[in-house]
Parts: sequence; C-alpha cells; structure tokens
Amino acid sequence: MRIRRILPLALALAVLGGDSFDASAAQGGPDPLIGQTVVEVRFASDGRELDDPALRDLTETRVGQPLSMREVRETLTHLFSLGRYGGAEVAASALGGGVALLYELQPIEVIERIAFSGPRVLDDDEIRVAVTRIHGGTFVSNRTAAVVETVRAFYAARGYLAPRITPELLGRGDRRTLRLTIDAGPAARVRRWSITGPLAFHDTVRARLGLVDGVPYDGVTLDGELADYEADLRGEGYYEARLSHDIEPLGEAELDVLLFARRGPRIIVTFTGDEVPGADVADLAPFAREASADEDLVEDAEQRIAAHLRGLGYRDAVVTNTRDGNADALSITFDVARGPLYRVGQVEIRGNQAIPTGEIEAILDLTEGDPLVVRDLDAGLAEIEERYARLGYATVRATREDLAAPEADGNGNGSGAANGVPAANGVPAANGVPAAAGAGQAPADGSVMQSMAITIVEGVRTVVGSVAFDGAIALPPASLAQVIGAADGGPYYAPQVNADRDALLTRYLNEGFDRVRINVDAAFSDDLTLVDLTYLIAEGAQVLVDHVLIVGNRQVDAETIRREVTLTPGSPLGLDDVAETRRRLNALGMFRRLDIREFSHGRDDRRDVIIEVDEAPGTRIGYGGGFELSQRLRREVRGARSAAVERIEFAPRGSFEVGRRNLWGKNRSIDLFTRVSVRRKNDPVVFAPGESTRTLGFNEYRVLATYREPRALGLAWDIVMSGYVERAIRPGFDLFTRGITAQLTRSTDVSANTTVGYRLGNNDTSNRVLNREDSDIVDRLFPNVRLSSFTASQVRDTRDDPVDPRRGTFVSLETEVAARAIGSEVGFSKSFASGAWYRQVPGVSRLVVAAGARIGLAWGFPRRIDVGGAEAAADVTRSALALPISERFFAGGNTTVRGFALDRLGSPRTEPGGTIDQDGFPQGGNAMLIFNTELRVRVTRAVGLVTFLDTGNVYDRIEHMSLRRVRSGAGFGVRYHSPVGPLGFDIGFKLGERYLFGDHRNPEPEQRWALHFSFGQAF
Repeated sequence: MRIRRILPLALALAVLGGDSFDASAAQGGPDPLIGQTVVEVRFASDGRELDDPALRDLTETRVGQPLSMREVRETLTHLFSLGRYGGAEVAASALGGGVALLYELQPIEVIERIAFSGPRVLDDDEIRVAVTRIHGGTFVSNRTAAVVETVRAFYAARGYLAPRITPELLGRGDRRTLRLTIDAGPAARVRRWSITGPLAFHDTVRARLGLVDGVPYDGVTLDGELADYEADLRGEGYYEARLSHDIEPLGEAELDVLLFARRGPRIIVTFTGDEVPGADVADLAPFAREASADEDLVEDAEQRIAAHLRGLGYRDAVVTNTRDGNADALSITFDVARGPLYRVGQVEIRGNQAIPTGEIEAILDLTEGDPLVVRDLDAGLAEIEERYARLGYATVRATREDLAAPEADGNGNGSGAANGVPAANGVPAANGVPAAAGAGQAPADGSVMQSMAITIVEGVRTVVGSVAFDGAIALPPASLAQVIGAADGGPYYAPQVNADRDALLTRYLNEGFDRVRINVDAAFSDDLTLVDLTYLIAEGAQVLVDHVLIVGNRQVDAETIRREVTLTPGSPLGLDDVAETRRRLNALGMFRRLDIREFSHGRDDRRDVIIEVDEAPGTRIGYGGGFELSQRLRREVRGARSAAVERIEFAPRGSFEVGRRNLWGKNRSIDLFTRVSVRRKNDPVVFAPGESTRTLGFNEYRVLATYREPRALGLAWDIVMSGYVERAIRPGFDLFTRGITAQLTRSTDVSANTTVGYRLGNNDTSNRVLNREDSDIVDRLFPNVRLSSFTASQVRDTRDDPVDPRRGTFVSLETEVAARAIGSEVGFSKSFASGAWYRQVPGVSRLVVAAGARIGLAWGFPRRIDVGGAEAAADVTRSALALPISERFFAGGNTTVRGFALDRLGSPRTEPGGTIDQDGFPQGGNAMLIFNTELRVRVTRAVGLVTFLDTGNVYDRIEHMSLRRVRSGAGFGVRYHSPVGPLGFDIGFKLGERYLFGDHRNPEPEQRWALHFSFGQAF
C-alpha cells in the first residue's frame, strides 16, 4: 500500500524530469519494485476496468519484462496522446514475486447530444443548428459555458433578452448529454423606433417596414426585411443603399431600436461618343455588383471599357468619365473615343534561328484581316520567349515593330504619317521603313491594316554542364538524379531547376525528413554557355513512425481502420503516406470527420501518428418525392386500326431508402432501396370497342437490396451482391424483371474502376402492344425468359463533377455474355462502349463544350428452334439470332437523341435495319450508334442555357449499321442549377425526313418535336 501511494508521484516526477530521474531518491531509498518482472498490467477508468486492445498496444511496460521508469513514462505519454483522457496515473503493487501495474485513466467528457427542457418558445432544431455551426456536432464538457452563451445570444436575437439557462450533464462515461433547462423570460417589445439618415427617407422606411411602436422585437426577422428592402433599392439603381439596425435594451422586456438607413443617390450610367460593341454594362461598370460608385471604381470601369475595346481591335481607344449629380441622383457618363479598328496586315518574322518560322507563326496565330488585339499579341510574344527559355535561351527577347499604315480615308479613319507610329507596347516604329513596305491597302470599312515585324533576339544558349548533390547522405545521389529533370548537356531553364528542387524536397518529405532544406548553387561560365548545378542539401533527422493510434472509433473495428492505413511503426513518416491514408479512410464513407495528427514525445526521430475519427451514424434513412414529365408513346384507335401516338404524361413518384453500415464492426453495409411511380399500363393490341383499358396505379416500382463488403477475403476487390424486383412501363411493352447479381469491383485509382460479375434473372414482357407479325420468333417463344450471364466493365472517369461536369473525360466499356450452358434460355453476347469529353472555352469560363459518343453491339447465338402452331404443319425451323426484347438496344429521349420521344429513335421495319413496327412502336435492335454535341452557357449563377445537336440510330442487325442512315435532332434547353444539381428542360426538333406509321389510309406522321424534363445534364 505504501508503494501504491508513493509510486504515482515518483512516476509523475519522472515524466517531468526526464531520464535522469532517480526513483530511489524520490522515495528516500531504493524502490524494491524497480527492476522487478511485470506480471500484470490493468487499465481502469471512471471506476470500471477496461479491456481495450488499443490500450495494450500502447503499453511499453509489458508482462514478462522488468519494470523500467523510462517505459512507464513512455506508456503515460502514449496514453495521453490518444486524446481520450485528461489525466493518467499508475499504481504498482507486489504480486507473486513480481509487480502488478494499474493505469488509472481520467476520461475527457464529450458532449455528443443536446437536450432541452422547459417551455418551448423557439424551435429546438434551430438552436441545435446554431450551436453546431459554432461548436461542432460534439464538444468537450469544458465548452459548456460557451455553448450556454451561444444559446443565450440566439434567444436575444429573437427578442428574449434575459433567458435563464441552466446546464446539466446527463449519463455516465465519456459520452454525455447536455441538457439545457431554458426559461425564455418575457418577449421584449419595441418602445421606440429611431432612424438615422436623410430625413426625407424616414417616412419611406417606416411605410415599407411597417414600423409600429410596442410590437414584439425579432432581430432575425427584422434583418431579413432590411436585406430585402436593400436589395429592392439596389434594383432601382440605389447601389449604395445600406440598411442595418442596433438595439438599446431598457430592461428585460423593453428596448429601443436604432435603424441605420442610407439610400444614397440613384446612379445612372450612360455612354456617349462611339458605340461599344458587345458591351455588358453590369460587367464593365459593376456598380450594382460592388454596391458602390466611388471614384476608384469609376476609374476601374474606365479601364475595363477601354480594355474591352482594345480586345476588339480598337487599340487607340480612350475612355473618360464625368460625374454630375447630388445626394438624390448621380449621373456617370463615359465618353468613348474608339479610334480606328486595326486589322492584322502582313507579319514579318526576323532573327529566329532555333525555332522555325512556321512554329512561331502558329504561336502568334495571326490571320491577315482579323482584328489586331494587342493583348493577345503580347501574350503570343511572351509564349515565344517562354518557348526559347525552355531551350536554354534565358536572355531571349521577342518584340514587335509596327510598320507604316496607309493614309486616313475621307471619314477620318486610319492613321497618318508613314513613320513614328507608336506601338502599343511603347516601342516606336523603326525609322526609315517605307510607307508602302507591306502596309497593304486600307479596307473599305475604314479600318486600318497594320503590318508589323516580329524581331527575336535569341541571345546565348545555356546548357547544363554537371549536376551534383552536396550533403546527400541518407538518399544516394543516383536515386536523387532520377527525380529531377535537369541533366548533363540539357538546356538550362530556371523554372525547371526550381521544380527539380521542389521534387527533391517532396522526395525527402516522403522519406520522413520534415526539416530538410535544399538550395541550388548555379555556377555560370564567363560566356554564359555553361552552368554547373549543385543542390545543397541539409537533410536533418529522419522521422519514423513510433505508434499508429486510432482514436474515436466506437463501432468500427480498429483493424478495419488499420487496414487502410499506409503508415506502419518503424517506417518513415512520409507526406504521401499521410495523404494516401486520409484518402483511403475518407473513401470508406464511415466517418463524419477525420483528423490525422502527429505527436512527439521527447525524441526528434520518433513520432506517434494519431488518427482521430468521428463515426457517422450506423443507420441511414432517406426518402424523397418528385415527378416525371415526359413524352411517351401510347396506342390510340384510328378506325379499324390503331397507331402509336406521342403524349406528354405526368407521373408522380416517391422513394424510400434504409441502410446499415459497419456491420459487425467491419466496413460492410446492407441497403434497401424502394421506388414507386403512379403511371398507367400499356394498352393491349386488341380490345373491345368502347372498352376502357387505361389502368392508372402504382404500375412502376423498383425494390433493390444490396450487400457490400470492401476488400473481401483480404483482396483488393469489393464484393457487391444484390437482389432486385422491378416493373417498368416501356414504349411497346411492360417489363417485369427480378433476379440477383454478384459482382467483384476494384478501383485501381481515383478515376478507374473495374467490375466483373454474374447475373441470374427472369424478364417478363408478356404485356406487349407490339404486333405479333412484326415480332421476332425469340419474343414469341420466350415472353418470359430466364437469363444467366457473366458481365465485365471498365470505367475511367476524370470529370470534375459527375452530375454537372465542366472539364474532364468519361470512358466506359461493358460486355455481357449469356449462354444456355450456364442456365440461360437464350444465348447472346452484348458490348457497349461510351465516351464523353468536356472542356471550358479558353478565356470564357461560362461556356462549356461537351461531346459524347456511344456504340452498342450484340450478337444472338445461333439456335435451331421448332416453331409450333400453324407453322409447325409446314415443318418449319428457323435460326434465332435476335436478343430478347428486354435486352436489345433502344434510343431516343433526354439522354440520347433529344429530337425523339423515349425509345422512339429508329427506322420503319420496311427499310434495311429498321426497328419501328408498322404501328410506330419501337422493337429495339442489336446495334446502336449515338453521337452528341452540346454547348452549355451559364447565364447567371443559377440559370444556364444549352444548345445541342444529336444524331444516331438503332439497327436490327449489326450488318445493317450505316452512317448514311442516321437520324438527327437539334434544339435548345434551360438548366436551373439547384443545390442538388441541374434541373433541365429541353426541346428537340427532328432534322430530315419524318416517317408515317399506322393505318395506310390515314397514316400518323412522326411528331416534329419532343419535350424532355430531367435531372442532371444529358450526358
């Protein structure tokens, strides 16, 4: 017992004093337990004994080893670095000829939930949001006072100036609930409204806001009304309008409100002088956006307007401004003198030896007759200098000299004297250049053809003589040489040398040298033709990982986390390993928050890596509702026959999803997704006259259950197993399908994914509206077909946003093989390839060009089929090469060719490769081609426009594919960029021939246009 009382103090002093501490001195004599064999190590916290493998991993005082003060100190340091405990003590006692250790850990109390009691005045969820925004979803108990002040301020802003809030911690252990008992007190009323600002504006403010003395005060609502009023004033041209408020409490239930109201003058912007083509006043004179019209902003607007004109070729443009007005109205007038429009004349390249003239001309991209934009020309000259610098010409200079321009015409346009025409970059024209030297004739529109000479002074080329590494000890110079781009005999390029230094720095950081310093010494020869590079390296100490500590996991097994960690004890603490660990753990999708930090405990070369996680809820529930508005095919009776007619239909839908992640502490998950739509079924081909066949109900639904196990069986592949039941109303038939799938999927990097799998299912297409005489024999014999197939796919996705991409590419390749040998009733092979490309227009961030292509090919395996019924009497046998209708390719709609309704793309069956039956219903085909192009324009932050051209077709057989028989559609659309993604409306028009279907006496032509509503972009 004496030792149990004294040893904690001794160990605490040891932690503070370092390795030189003498335990015997602390106790007044030699401690008989030091050096004894450790026979037991236990942990306790909050009166309960702990059996946590993570704690034992951090323990340096291991059973079977002699008790060492240094190891006790290291253990206490490790336990403290976990961040779970606010203090730690160790008690020792003799046991069985050895020593037993008990580590007493004082937990840090974490508040993970807030509860409220007392009369409800304000919404509890709104209070929680306010607390979470400032303090986070969880916080330590010592932040309770700050949380209370946040809640108090929230109530005060809503008019309850003196709420009484009593905090109370509930529960035991380190996860607690903070209960706040709130007595809001009386709601404060406004005794008086005071308004500062122009007197003439006071009555307007009172009338607009409806200010009445004695009303309850709500600061949040008042701020919203002030913001709305301020926005309205700015919309009327009062760009400098400012409205805000403050309060002066007069006790708990009364206050005065002081409104600060400044309307400012109404600002009117006008232009005089020459016209400014393509001017956008909101961009060139952004007084509304900046909510100001001060002199600096007006001068900036001058420069913008002049720069806009120079960008159109008016390089001599001059813009001045005048301000006229008073406190109520301010007129800002920009006087524009465009000057002549300069066009590119003849361009002469001089002085180039290292780079061919054709390459320089390609860089400048000057076409005779185009407007001369000096800004673009200067950028081209800078690019030429950069190209030379990469070849080792560090002192290269590329300049231009304007040659003489023609005399001004009778309208006053053009420039005058032959010599002395100033260049836009301040370089005067070379003296002595004749007026006719390549100047050309002045165009009829009065613009000036400006000829010029591009002069290149190459200077001396510098090459690298040698590359050396001074101070490289831990890493061999040979391996460092592989990192850098500079090499003996190569060109000297200063930015490349800096990039090489950064690459060396990264290499050392990845090896754990976090204090490395690298400088470059460049020794040039006297004639500057040779340079010797020496990288001066001060490595510092290499930091190794001592322990990897997992903190914060409650349900997730620590081994599941460790499997994703690339940092291991004893390995270098590398920068890339930390980043890769963070990426892998985030990819698990199991944590709301993730933090990786380092902890040093007295040694420069060893650090603990602490991975702190905040687990996401194990159960997730999602639900939603919406509607579909689409153009669909329906059968309508026309006399004795019927035909397919396109109709716009409205179908409400709802969905519900529930999932459970982290099953059994591992990163396994199971999800159930359901979706249902209200839609009427397809009408049968034959029905009694006058009989109603329209059945409206929950006729479209989908139920999908999915189990996922990442990195199954210790491999890099994920297992995904699904079971599904689905009913869909397709043009021409109803599809009822059910089955199971099993997949192995692997992501080789963040943009590439490979999947292989197996599918076993049953497709029922018995409720068809297609004519029997137009159907393939496979569809007649197998209206309910069993399919067993193997699938494989490869996807590479570099898009910046999968829902609304602005740059990047998407490429996928999928293939499927079904065979009777594995249980399928029909055999086939099907492949589908797609690709898409997205780019922002250079210099115009609001414009995005998108292009896509898709091709689908399918082959039915030959099979001899005995045909029953009347055909059997003729002893007829046929070869079935078509796929079941549920497996064929269809096109047309909002994601393929938008000039056509859903699945309506195709040609009549009477034409080679046709897939549309005599009544106008699609039957699908074994081959498909789709090409899409689209220009997307972001008009405002929330609204965009698109124009598109789509083309393609569906063919019954691969051998009938032909680019000469493609069909096209063009049109435009609107996009609303909502917080969850773009909502789109498109209208597409058919280009070229339209076909006739239905009764040959009264055929129904294809509708010329189609409407589409969708979520996300078309491709």
